[in-house]
Amino acid sequence: MRKYILLCIPIILYGPGIFYSSISLILQVLLNTVLVSACMIFLLKRTRLHYVFDWIIGICFSVYFCVLYHNTIEVIFSGNVHITLENMKYIVYSVNLVPFKGIIDVIHNNPSPLFEIIGNAVMLTPLAFTMLYFKWAKSNKQAIVYSLLCSIGIEFVQFFQSIFALVFEMVRGRSSDVDDVILNTLGAVIGVGCYILWAKIETLLRRARKNKNATIFLR
Repeated sequence: MRKYILLCIPIILYGPGIFYSSISLILQVLLNTVLVSACMIFLLKRTRLHYVFDWIIGICFSVYFCVLYHNTIEVIFSGNVHITLENMKYIVYSVNLVPFKGIIDVIHNNPSPLFEIIGNAVMLTPLAFTMLYFKWAKSNKQAIVYSLLCSIGIEFVQFFQSIFALVFEMVRGRSSDVDDVILNTLGAVIGVGCYILWAKIETLLRRARKNKNATIFLR
């Protein structure tokens, strides 16, 4: 049960917002805290923290997960609710289904394109690594597939947020881009590669420690 101490991280990050004077902001904080905590409870049920390094990975992942949620699907109320069905025609501009079009647009129009592209490329790298470390995924392929599904899920949530933003103007809208899925999945592959490298280093260290202990015992 000690692992559920990690639930303090989203409470610490979002908790101070409860003192806002605006009711909409307070509801926003409560909703986001509940959503993040629910997701973390789901993951912690499948997590075992036995060693110090397990706790380090667990703490780092908890902070990372909160940051990931904040930067992708966090619910942000605008404070106003206006039904504007005529804005529905603009929903098409918030979605890109053409591979690499978004990347090309970023390169042409963004003053710091590498920052945005690399940011999307490594966004799910820690997730893939942690899935393999805590055995949430049974294989490298499964970790990549889970990361792909996670990225698609994020884009779908952002798509529905855009609809709400255009129709009700009650939440902040976000764009949905197939290139984000491509880059996120590439990042998952990098995460799997990092885990494979880490596992090999750990094996070498374990063998070296075992050989050292055997040598000391023979002496």
